[in-house]
Amino acid sequence: MSALVEVTKPEPHITVVCLNRPDRLNAISFELVTELHDTFDLIAADVDCKVVIFTGAGRAFCAGLDLKDFGTPPKPGEHRHMPAGVDAQTFMSNLTVRMRDLPQVIIAAVNGPAFGGGLALACAADIRVASDSATFCSAFIRTGLSGTDIGITYLLPRLIGNANAFDLILTGRDIDAAEALRMGLVSRVVADSDLEELALSYARGMAGYTASGLRTTKEVLWHNAEASSLTSAIALEARNQNLLNYAPDVRQHMEKYRKKTTG
Repeated sequence: MSALVEVTKPEPHITVVCLNRPDRLNAISFELVTELHDTFDLIAADVDCKVVIFTGAGRAFCAGLDLKDFGTPPKPGEHRHMPAGVDAQTFMSNLTVRMRDLPQVIIAAVNGPAFGGGLALACAADIRVASDSATFCSAFIRTGLSGTDIGITYLLPRLIGNANAFDLILTGRDIDAAEALRMGLVSRVVADSDLEELALSYARGMAGYTASGLRTTKEVLWHNAEASSLTSAIALEARNQNLLNYAPDVRQHMEKYRKKTTG
């Protein structure tokens, strides 16, 4: 990967993906989008990785689309995520789908402004934690375009409810970390200097679980956000639990857990 996306592995089973355009507040260009697609492809194939921490370099998480230098998208057919018939808008928006479908859990560590597409990327993560200096803004409507982009109208209402989502998307106002916490957009807020360790502590806890268990739990959580009924949600849960009984890593983990809890 080039310098636009930095990938590190600070501890076993944990991968950190860091947007690295600090001079542009990690704003989104098509080159950055291409690298993120490639990065997530590599992570999806990494059987050792269980948890991804997604953050930004410098003082921002992601300021949204770079209106001064958004670059050039791949031509249709030049990239596996840009096949013939897919336009540049869809190529960018599909990042949120890619994050949802990633087998690993994604923790967004929001270390500063998360505006526009940056907010959408944070919402596409499975867990969000933030620093005191984090700010959040839908922003799209400020440009004169529709306030709806990159999956935000699907993701944000499911996190903070329709009333709050309509407020933020239609007004384009920004909120601080404290208000984001009150709305339920983020799970925890800590001092800037403590954010990295907080994200790692979340990741360490989950890294001790089985890859199979994490993958299927994430899958069911996302699928059942759209479940038509409690009955259909339970059916999917039961299917996965039954299948996991035959997974080798699950059997080993269950035996260790049984011995630990029963003596």
